[in-house]
Amino acid sequence: MKFTKTTKKVLSLSMATAVAAASFVAPTAAKKADAASSYKGYMCFSTAKWTFRNNHNDSKFSNKLQNTTNPSLITSAAKKAKFKDVTMKKNKKAATYTVKLTGLNKKVMSKDKTFNALYVDTTIPGKMKNKVKVTNVKLIIDGKTVKTYKKGVLTPDPGKSDAFTQIQVINTWNSRVGKVSYKMPKKSVAIQYTIKFK
Repeated sequence: MKFTKTTKKVLSLSMATAVAAASFVAPTAAKKADAASSYKGYMCFSTAKWTFRNNHNDSKFSNKLQNTTNPSLITSAAKKAKFKDVTMKKNKKAATYTVKLTGLNKKVMSKDKTFNALYVDTTIPGKMKNKVKVTNVKLIIDGKTVKTYKKGVLTPDPGKSDAFTQIQVINTWNSRVGKVSYKMPKKSVAIQYTIKFK
């Protein structure tokens, strides 16, 4: 097929316009992703016997208790446990949220003894950690508050660049997180916190 000079000129202008438009749309879409109007919060943890709920962006993330090291610990009772996640609105007014695990009985975590880690995993980008203020973080086990952090311990740790922000409550591998005296839950475990976006 032959093109006249006029047709070639029109095609060249059309392609140039398309490329320019694509260059403009890409950063705009990325900017919108960073400026989400809300974020999710999930209770995640790992126990001494490796019962766990992994981070939301992990391939093994689930709404059920898991244990690939000691699978016999995931009994029929453990399978009845339920997680409650939250959606946090992004605004400058402080709001309080509670993530929790309910439906436990005394046999579900009795052999686990302790938590290696217990925290709130969020979809807030790690690079936004300094743009949020988290206070009054409470660990509530079987309806009783056993630990309160007036100021939330957030990760990524200084100098690190993790993909998402987390609110730490128990973490035996992180010296920034204080020690907590507690007994493993027989009915429920919850983390309540207040967050404000700067």
